[in-house]
This record gives sequence, C-alpha cells and structure tokens, in this order.
Amino acid sequence: MKINKARIYTVILGATLGLGACKDDFLETVPSNAVSYEQAFSSTAGVEAALTGIYRLMRDAPVNSGSTASHDSYGVPHFNETWDVMGQDIMAPTSWFVFQYELDNKLPTYRGTYMLWATNYGIITNANNIIANAAKVPGMTEAQRLAYEGEARALRAFGYFNLARTYQHTYLKDPNALAVPLVLEQTTAQSQGQPRATLKQVYTQILEDLTIAERDLTTARPTKSRINKNVAQGLLARVYLEMGEWAQAADYAAKAREGYPLMSPSVWKEGFNNYANNEWIWGLAQSADQQVAFASFYSTMDGRYTTDAKGNRTYVRRGYNNIRANDKFVELFALTDARREFQEAVGTTDANRYTVTKFKDLPDLSGDFVLMRSAEMYLIEAEAKARLGQDADAQQLVFALRQQRFTNPADAVAPTTTGAELVDEIWVERRKELYGEGFGLMDIKRLQKPLVREGNHTAVLGTTPANSDLFIYMFPQLEIINNPNFGPQNP
Repeated sequence: MKINKARIYTVILGATLGLGACKDDFLETVPSNAVSYEQAFSSTAGVEAALTGIYRLMRDAPVNSGSTASHDSYGVPHFNETWDVMGQDIMAPTSWFVFQYELDNKLPTYRGTYMLWATNYGIITNANNIIANAAKVPGMTEAQRLAYEGEARALRAFGYFNLARTYQHTYLKDPNALAVPLVLEQTTAQSQGQPRATLKQVYTQILEDLTIAERDLTTARPTKSRINKNVAQGLLARVYLEMGEWAQAADYAAKAREGYPLMSPSVWKEGFNNYANNEWIWGLAQSADQQVAFASFYSTMDGRYTTDAKGNRTYVRRGYNNIRANDKFVELFALTDARREFQEAVGTTDANRYTVTKFKDLPDLSGDFVLMRSAEMYLIEAEAKARLGQDADAQQLVFALRQQRFTNPADAVAPTTTGAELVDEIWVERRKELYGEGFGLMDIKRLQKPLVREGNHTAVLGTTPANSDLFIYMFPQLEIINNPNFGPQNP
C-alpha cells in the first residue's frame, strides 16, 4: 500500500507509525531545535540539526504512535524502564508501568507496544533520511559525509536492535524466526510496506551498519549524547553477545571502554544524573528548560523520601515515585556494596518496603539519562571470556569491577566459580550493576532463563518458563491493518 498523503517532512523528518507506509497523518509538531526537510539537507549545519533532532526524539514522547502521549512516554528511558519492570528485580506495583510489570501490556491496541514501536522506527526513519541525503549536501567534505552517515547508521542499528529484541525471542533461540520489517530507504509517497524480516536478516543489517560506523567515526564528538567510535564499539559488543559471538563481544567491549574509567563508590552514590561522569560512554543530556516534570524517568524511579511522625512519606523528587526493588533482589547486596542504593521502610514487608535511590534527580529536574557505561563493557567481556573457557580472565574482570564498588575495598573478592556457574555469577553481577538501566528482561531473554518472581512481588508470581511469549510484544494493530505485506501477528 502506498502512502496517500505526504504532507510534511520535517526533522524529525516524517517519522510515521514505523514503516513509512500507509499512515495518513504525518508528524506536524517537532522539537524546537528541528529544521525543515529543505533546510536539513541544504547545508552541513542543517544535517547537524537533523541529527540533534533524532537525539531529542530519543528522550521525548513518540510521534505518530497511534496513541496519545502519556506520563509513561519519554523515549528511550521509557523502554529501558519497561524492560526492567518486566524482569524480576524491579517492580511497579501501582501507577505507571503497572501493566508492563504485570506482563499485560503487549496487546496490539495497547499504548505500550505503540510507544516502543514508534520511538524506534522514528529513529530509523530519520536516520534513513540522513543516510540517503548526506552526500547531496552542498559543500560537505568527504570526512563530514562519512561521519554523518556513520552516526546515522549507528542510530539505525540501535533502533533495530531494540525492535528485534522487543518483538521476538533472542537470536540464539532461532535466528530464522520472523522479527520486524527492514526499512532501509528514505520514506516517500511511493514507499511500500515491507514484510517482516528474519532475526538473521535484521542482525546482519545491524552488524553492517555498526561495522561501518565503527570504521568511520572517531572518538571525538560535540557532546556525550552523540554516538562516537566508542559507542559504536559498545553497541557491537552488545549485539555480538546477543548472537553468541563471544570473541567479537569481548574484543569490542574492551575497545569501547578505553578512556572511560570505572567510577568510585562515592561517585556511584552521587545519583546517576550527570553524563559528564567519566564512566558514562553514552548518555542523554537534559537541561532544566527541557525537563518534563511528572512525565519523566526520575518521576517514577527516584525513591528518596522523608517521613513524618505518622510515617507519611514526602518524596525528595516530586513525582509518581512508584518503582520498587524486590526484597529478594536487595538481599543479593553486601551492606558495604555502594550499589545497594535502596531506602527501606523499617517494619514493612510488602511491595512498598524498598524504594530505589540509585537515580537521584537534580533540584531543577534536569538529571541526565545513562545509556552505556564502562561497567557493562567489563561484564560483557567477562561473560564472553567465561564462555570461551578463559575463566581466570573473566574472574579478574569481575574482581576489577567489584574493587570499584565496595566502600570497604577489602570486601571485594574475586569469583571462584568456573564455567556455567561463572556465567551465572556474572549475570547476578550484571543485575546488581545495571538495575534501572534497561537490562532486566532482556538478559532473561538473552540467557533463555525463566522469569522467577519471589518475595514481595505482587504480579506474575512464581516461575514463568524460559522463552515465554509473554516476553515478546504483539505488533501495533494499525501497522497490521495498513500494511498488507506485513505478515503474521505475534502470539
């Protein structure tokens, strides 16, 4: 089916429901730093603004999602939070994200599936426009073209990696399983809806894009929000880990963290709100005039509070403050582990017992969002080497990380496990290190583990089998209706 009405292409450049095929209503409101389509590709400054517009989209409500924007809709931080509450360590017993927590938000008419779809295909649609037009920009040097196209390719790969893992099981379960449509050309009024591609096809494209990006980008960049060579290497490490390509995963993880030393225990406790943190490889900056108050990651996640004589809570960060840590998860932390960032309501045993204090918003609500850190790269390399039988190297990597996490350095000990037990120990270390950063469900899926909810969980208690279809989303209903080439709906 062809697009019937291509009224406005702006930057963010015509981000449709996803495939650029068959949705009548195009985006007509854009970020204040966006430019028109004609402006975007009339100068290098226009292309620069186009890229800035994509990063703005990554922390805004999705466009043309088929659903009204809401207070749980804020781009990449939204779906990172979604993946965590769908796991076993972080809970949303009430308010926003409760449907995600209950594994009950995957239906084709639900807001959640539209938001995940639209955010990522919005990134892809706009990256495609830059890839298609960068070479046509007057006065652009070859070095500039390679850099812009490389950054856009990395963004496109990032979007497809998110989509493939949201709408299908892990690659290692079945590379030939149908994933999502591959749209690699600029969207026009003549664009046709694409069929679902296999995971193997999608991952092949992801690797091609990231390999080119890693080759053509340098470590320099205007801000840490932008993708550079290190970020491309970190994304390659993630993708190769998902694919079971252990040697490549280890290699790129080691490269990605060069120049980004692990933070100290005292810095860990400062609140994960400043992307100038030396360990952050990639993050999204947010200024005070861009904060969205209640419709924010920090609104739900920042759990610091004081109590009055009656035990009533007043939260430091005014918002929904509804995310909780599972008590069995908290038990995994030693008392001197700086990562034990939870506030406990003494005497409480229900789901309200532990709030999360890892993420502390700033007083003007301008806390930045973390997307990639060196610690993750240590753990990717450690897992990959453990799977390659290099147990001593894997143990040392975990030990190096722990040495920077305990307030009493003597409490940091190296693992003694080997083989499969070491891989499991590294998974637990990932959970302690990365909670709230979007890895909860995705690691369960990648490792093909069951979802185990015990203790003070309130939803989907007990064990959900590995590779359950509850872990994958159905596709937005409008996409199925409007694209006759799409293929089968997910279960």
